[in-house]
Amino acid sequence: MEWNVLVTVRPGAGHERQLLGALAQFGRFRATAFRDVCIGKVEDVGKVLQAIRLAAEAKKPWTVRLGRVIPVETTFSFSVETLGESLKRAAAPFVERMTSGSFHVRLERRGFEGRIRSQVVEQEVAGHLFEIATRQGKTLRTDFDDPDYIVVAETLGEECGVALLTRDIRSRYPFVQSR
Repeated sequence: MEWNVLVTVRPGAGHERQLLGALAQFGRFRATAFRDVCIGKVEDVGKVLQAIRLAAEAKKPWTVRLGRVIPVETTFSFSVETLGESLKRAAAPFVERMTSGSFHVRLERRGFEGRIRSQVVEQEVAGHLFEIATRQGKTLRTDFDDPDYIVVAETLGEECGVALLTRDIRSRYPFVQSR
């Protein structure tokens, strides 16, 4: 299934089923092989984020089942050997949208335990983005506490979804966050 939204579910009996039922109004959603992780394909991600925010503000019961929501911009398949380079290629266009400021890269790896070291991949991708920014005359710095941008990579086995989360989107939609 193609996907452009990743949703985590707060642990609890029946939570995933209830949340998937509620999210069906926005598009096609399904559970994954990974506990409390669902993916979806929606027509307009921005409208869905706004609808979820309004539902949370209205205290719709299903919203308490919601963990995080990642509005995925691009997906790709990878192997252990190709993840780093594939992620560099997928994240490189984000530098165009990043003005001078702070950022970090966050990889949420599901699968390949002991075979992919998330921190190493994060550092490689960040270094690549620093190089691109420097060539473009931009000054970026690392900030893990409150960055202007977070490059998020979410893996599900051999699939990866990538997003650029700005400070603005994270403040407007508190459920849009990296781990």
